[in-house]
Amino acid sequence: MPAYEYRCRTCDTSFEVRRGITETAAASTPCPGGHTDTGRVFTAVAVTRAGSAAASSRPASPQPATSGGACCGGGCCT
Repeated sequence: MPAYEYRCRTCDTSFEVRRGITETAAASTPCPGGHTDTGRVFTAVAVTRAGSAAASSRPASPQPATSGGACCGGGCCT
């Protein structure tokens, strides 16, 4: 079951709620202090390539600047 992070607009408290994907839009989510003015916080997730243990264990190296090649300068787009 996924965990969603929320923040209370009244007391500025962050908290997590575990619930099914279909329940998130319909259910109200009060904060631990009982306030109902809460909003869901976007949480970024890490994405790695499958089967690439070496790629996830070292930091990404910067790509050299190149000219041309659409939106990314030609270094990573195909």
